[in-house]
Amino acid sequence: MKQLPILIFISVIFTFSCAPKPTLEVPEPYKKGQQYFHEVCSNCHGPDAMGKHTQAPRLIDEEYLADNFSDADINEIVLNGTDKMPPQKKNVTPEEITEIIKYLRYSQKAAGLEQEEEEEEQTS
Repeated sequence: MKQLPILIFISVIFTFSCAPKPTLEVPEPYKKGQQYFHEVCSNCHGPDAMGKHTQAPRLIDEEYLADNFSDADINEIVLNGTDKMPPQKKNVTPEEITEIIKYLRYSQKAAGLEQEEEEEEQTS
């Protein structure tokens, strides 16, 4: 029975050390967000939020642009979870969530995804 806590500790360390590593280099202002993303989100959403070979959705997708999912929506989902995603409020601070969102928005833009801009009506 004394070995059970040791096995649990080793399992936890192994799980977190197996988180996918980022494959993309990001500019300095987004590195903190990338780091936090990899600590908390990458096991499910993939190393670069592309969701490859996971059940979690790819976040670098038009569906998750700010027009469809605001920063406040993402913040709420991270904190409280959904029917498919467990809440992460014990794993991240509000500041870390802000950095994660900043990193995701940068990654979406870097992937060529842009929010649709409302066309202004031209008067003749």
